[in-house]
Amino acid sequence: MKDLLRASRAKARFNRRLFLQALGVGLSAPVAARLVRSASAAPTGAPQRFMLFYMPHGVATEHFAPKVNDDGSFTLADSGVSILGPLEPYKNLVNIYQGFNYPGANTHEGIVKFLSNYTGNDTDDQGSRTSIEHYLGNELGTGTLALGAIPHRPWGIDFDGKLMWDGQFVVPQNNPLKAYDEVFGSWDAAPAEDSTQDVLFQSLLNLNEGDISRLQGELQGLTRAQTKLQTHLEAVQALRSSSSSANLSCTMAPTIEAVEALRSVAGSSEMWFLEENNFEVIFRAHLELAAHAMICNARPVTALQSLYANCEIDFGFAANHLGLASDSNVNLARGHHNGLSHTTFQISSGNIDLQVRADFAWAQRYFVQMLVDHVITKLDVEDPAAPGSTVLENTTILLCSEVGDGANHTSATNELLNGPPPGLTSHLALATIGGAAGALRTGQVLNYNDGSGTDRPAGDLWLTIAQAMGISATEFSGATNPVSEALA
Repeated sequence: MKDLLRASRAKARFNRRLFLQALGVGLSAPVAARLVRSASAAPTGAPQRFMLFYMPHGVATEHFAPKVNDDGSFTLADSGVSILGPLEPYKNLVNIYQGFNYPGANTHEGIVKFLSNYTGNDTDDQGSRTSIEHYLGNELGTGTLALGAIPHRPWGIDFDGKLMWDGQFVVPQNNPLKAYDEVFGSWDAAPAEDSTQDVLFQSLLNLNEGDISRLQGELQGLTRAQTKLQTHLEAVQALRSSSSSANLSCTMAPTIEAVEALRSVAGSSEMWFLEENNFEVIFRAHLELAAHAMICNARPVTALQSLYANCEIDFGFAANHLGLASDSNVNLARGHHNGLSHTTFQISSGNIDLQVRADFAWAQRYFVQMLVDHVITKLDVEDPAAPGSTVLENTTILLCSEVGDGANHTSATNELLNGPPPGLTSHLALATIGGAAGALRTGQVLNYNDGSGTDRPAGDLWLTIAQAMGISATEFSGATNPVSEALA
């Protein structure tokens, strides 16, 4: 512990020196802070991004599970309503994960622990833990852009809103205007002259290499600390040999239509951003902000909490976006929790009646459709920082919920209906989209439940994502068995 403390203090001294030197060569404080993050985590190849995408209340299992063929190929668009259907065009970059559990989780209370693999008692919403999105941001030195579209009740955060953790629970930014200003507000309206940028950048990095060398001398004998500082030095050298745009892929702040639209409609009170009637416009703005933050590498690790667990938001608004407004067979104008997600499946003539839970399935498909429309399609462009690949290929998006089957509140694999078809087995709603810069082997349905009742802890998947992101971890909150079949 003493060695780790010395290493941590040395790293902090370096970052402080780097920040002050950036100010000294003429950079603004926000730009200097971004360069500190860049020097701490410069990529050695294509830059990687990560996005956590959370939707509440699980899924209607019969409308979610992919259809898998004997040869291992699968389709996402042939399961009733097909919640994952919007991802079909991107199937080669999708993995579906089955046979996992959330250790110690129980019904919607799992929201406080499933992303951290925390195994404390079900009602423990105070114990220290770190969820995967903040773990990644911390390890990569980039921090995490934590966003939330109505992430908690208007009177304050409680058990049902405590999704993200960094030692203690993190209250996500629910106001997209503030989030935009945090990420892009300090950027110049137009890029500085390249020659000026290069002079400032080269001067800054030349100074820092000497600083790191001195710190290495201070830490003689601390092997782990020296290794980290050597990585730090190599990152600075990589930055010095490239242009100043190696990490920041945009030369100026983007204009984000969905964010700008809020400036004219948002009320003056912060409560406006917690009113459920405003969810859709807030949700869209957060999605597009996350997309641009990743494209620009301004905030490569992002997280979006879509609503809070047990939220009773009236979901009628989703019908328009899904093109269902005139469909008399669909009724989404109900509370999302009790009205939609608690609908149980039924058997008709020996088969599962797909119509019974179609409304809930459409509600959950809305989340996936919005993710595709406002994030995935925007990332499916050439990566400005890695020509020849797309941003989506260099990104990992984790789609998840706090339970598996919505009505049955499952936290593990559960055979809801025994026997062969029309049997029904519920798995957790877990998928990744994106290739992690080639570090993930994608286009797979990976099932680790062999019928024996034994699941893998979800922490194994979180560890897998961390390793794919280039973090040399062998353990994540007690999980030590990465999903080798998902790693390239």
